[in-house]
Amino acid sequence: LLVVMKVALLSRTLLPIFLSASRSSTRIFMSPKEEDVPRIDAVTPVASTKWLALQTLNWTDQEGASRKWDMCTRTTKQGADKADAVVIIPLLRHANGTVDTLLVEQYRPPVRQVTVEFPAGLIDKDETIEQAALRELREETGYVGEACKIPPVTSRPVCMSPGLCDETVHVVLVEVDLSNPYNHGTPKPELDPGEHVTLKRVGLQDGIKEMLDQGTSMPIMGLYLFALGWELGASSNKTAPPN
Repeated sequence: LLVVMKVALLSRTLLPIFLSASRSSTRIFMSPKEEDVPRIDAVTPVASTKWLALQTLNWTDQEGASRKWDMCTRTTKQGADKADAVVIIPLLRHANGTVDTLLVEQYRPPVRQVTVEFPAGLIDKDETIEQAALRELREETGYVGEACKIPPVTSRPVCMSPGLCDETVHVVLVEVDLSNPYNHGTPKPELDPGEHVTLKRVGLQDGIKEMLDQGTSMPIMGLYLFALGWELGASSNKTAPPN
């Protein structure tokens, strides 16, 4: 009887603490109207490391059915309305009208091989989109985009892999002034310790899609779509009837 009483007392003491902890670990989202669907009802943390967190979303679909979705998010995310990173499309224009761009190759452990990508990186706290783009361009390639005649052009936030994570980025078009002395010769990147990046300067008129198709590095999707669009645009200009 004494054991039973102790168990009952322990349960009465721990149960409110357990319920309180459960409520604090799951964020509940109150929708202004029950008919507002689809909607996120709650977010439950599952696990977390220094850089990434796994969450389970409880959400209601268009038919009112309750569902669950596992997703990943960055622990460095500065807010739901803030993009995580920038992707830079550098344009290096020559006097003869040809245009080069800059690509970076690096080993990516999740895909277990070297990838080829546009320069990119996270947006630091209190940093504007343009500042992040110019900083990452300088750090990864050594080229300077500051004080260019044409200011960077920034996209709206775009998603990366919405079935897996909530990562969003801004695509930033940067015109690199080749008359700037800092961009002469072979500029030296400012890589972080442990960062190993190979820089490739590629002529867009040289068939960038063919280069990606025949290369050994895996292209990131955004770069491949850019190359495909560039090729389609060039072929359309060749076949378009004169005005």
